[in-house]
Amino acid sequence: MNDLRERLSHVLWIGGGPCVGKTMLSRLIAGKYDLKIYNADWHHVREHRGRPGGVPAGWDALSMDERWLQPSPVALAEREIRSWTAHFALVVEDLLAMPSARPILAEGPSLFPWSVAPVIASPRQAIFLLPTPDFRAFVLDRRGGGSATKTTDPERASRNIAERDAILASRIAAACQQLGLRHVRVDGSLPIDESAALLEEHFAPHLPADYNV
Repeated sequence: MNDLRERLSHVLWIGGGPCVGKTMLSRLIAGKYDLKIYNADWHHVREHRGRPGGVPAGWDALSMDERWLQPSPVALAEREIRSWTAHFALVVEDLLAMPSARPILAEGPSLFPWSVAPVIASPRQAIFLLPTPDFRAFVLDRRGGGSATKTTDPERASRNIAERDAILASRIAAACQQLGLRHVRVDGSLPIDESAALLEEHFAPHLPADYNV
């Protein structure tokens, strides 16, 4: 594992809950420092299908109601934790295959602290952003409501997914505290440039000395 930490010492991690702005903040920082972005969600949906540890067996055969409406919020949370934790091995495979000349910024809600902790040499390589319920609802509304809108009861499915996200946020916060990793509650009160500056400060020991000019 020490060898893996060394081989991934150029990777910076932004995890946390859905609907918190990880992708936007990653793009700002990556543009400033000429970093490569690894979007875990994008690879999971488009490249990991059919690979062991990718999309769970039977997932594609499920209706939207079976995915988001029928399971309880606890069942939804446990499903995501189980699936995304297993999926992390594919993330590591991808990152090891990428050039390491400059840091890579890996981001996505599937990057849980218990998965990331064993592959980092310093807690300053990872940060986890957790939206408040109100901010999560605001971002989700701007995105058109998400998967719940495709079910036969969007209102109930939305509640299920919101409760699922609250459970995930609680688990992530507890894991960060236990593992000595940083998590930040995001309520939308900080301007985007100040939020980016917060991440830059956290990652500072691992960012290039030169900007992208």
